[in-house]
Amino acid sequence: MLDQSQTRRYRTDGFVPAVPVLTPSEAAAYRSACDDLEAALGGKPRTVQVRQMHLHLRWAFELAAHPRVLDAVESLLGPELLVWATELFAKHPRDPAVAIGWHRDAPYVGLASGSHVTAWVALADSTPENGCMRVLPRTAERRDPAQDGDHPTPTEEPHLVDVVLRAGEMSLHDGSVIHGSSPNLSNSKRVGFVIRYTTPDARPANGRPPVARVRGSAPAAHWAVVEPPGETDPAAAIVRMRAAANAHFDLVLGNLKHAKGAPT
Repeated sequence: MLDQSQTRRYRTDGFVPAVPVLTPSEAAAYRSACDDLEAALGGKPRTVQVRQMHLHLRWAFELAAHPRVLDAVESLLGPELLVWATELFAKHPRDPAVAIGWHRDAPYVGLASGSHVTAWVALADSTPENGCMRVLPRTAERRDPAQDGDHPTPTEEPHLVDVVLRAGEMSLHDGSVIHGSSPNLSNSKRVGFVIRYTTPDARPANGRPPVARVRGSAPAAHWAVVEPPGETDPAAAIVRMRAAANAHFDLVLGNLKHAKGAPT
């Protein structure tokens, strides 16, 4: 579990980097599974096409439910944990077209109440050269949200932190934290498996999203709790994952409209 200094940093700055969770062999195995999934989806699928793996692919559920990952998340959210989403953020070598704009996660997750934590698990080294995540610590924010949006201001830019991770490490960040990343201009692929955790007492602002329970047994009346996937035909599982990814994308769009006060 996180130590006191890590928990304190999360509470103040909104993130904690470089938490070791996977052995080298585990990281390599999950990296291989992600590479195979990308190949099955055409080679270089967009992130919006590679979502909700944990609902349909057994290996993805096992990674989202990995005990060392859950122990760290439990330090922040408590012992009752649900997985709201999984996403693959892969950046292929020398691909200037793929970058992640500055944003906060909270509007996309769309909670009316409760908390969530995003775990960014590195399945390959994540460095400034290959487009690692960059974070603006909450303690460094100097902005008028109504005017400045989520792009770091000139005053804030010197405080940006490169979240450098070795394969097998993860970072954790809160939904209020501004973050983004640059393109991969290196010769090494960046592979990040993202898991978004929440709790049974959290309340979605839009719909009743499907979640997987990974720890605890408390009632989750506001969520559609689904059973973990079994070992099924990989091709059929990918078909179901594609449908779930589309449904999740629609949900996220609805969350964004709701956050902006538009009809959903």
